[in-house]
Amino acid sequence: VGAIEIEPTIRPEIAQLVNNLKQKGIKHLMIVSGDHKKPTHQLAKKLGITEYFAEVLPENKAQIVSELQQQGRKVCFIGDGINDTIAMKQADVSISLKGASTIATDTADIILMNGDLTHLYPLFNIAGGLDNIMKKSAILVLVPTGIILIGSISFHLGLLAAVVIKQSFLGANILYVLKSAKEQS
Repeated sequence: VGAIEIEPTIRPEIAQLVNNLKQKGIKHLMIVSGDHKKPTHQLAKKLGITEYFAEVLPENKAQIVSELQQQGRKVCFIGDGINDTIAMKQADVSISLKGASTIATDTADIILMNGDLTHLYPLFNIAGGLDNIMKKSAILVLVPTGIILIGSISFHLGLLAAVVIKQSFLGANILYVLKSAKEQS
């Protein structure tokens, strides 16, 4: 009589990644797995993740993502198999790894080419920095438009003054983006 017990292994970078994401303020980390409940529970416990779903069919993974989005959450789904692709398609951002199934890498918005998740935390930092740059850049585009509209209606602002205002803010925007890009690298 013999028995084979298969236990899911934790990727070596995952524990540190989970801690980094929690420190970054990401409150809702969860495991959505097609595996049985007991190993999924043990995995979640080892990683300090309180929310997990086990024995989930592929279409139900997408339903979980959809429910989170309906709650107003932005969802990043990390998957590597054919069973993850529906949920990856539903998520706001999907991530896969080099070496994952072809359909997972074809579906993913982002593919981590080194084959592990060590670059995920810096990726979130880059995304956060880009988000800040985009918000400030949008302000630098919208403010001169407002100034020009108010100025032309209230103060009979001429075309030359409007062009000077718009170009000044455009220059400031370009300098801001270049400065921010230099700081990011």
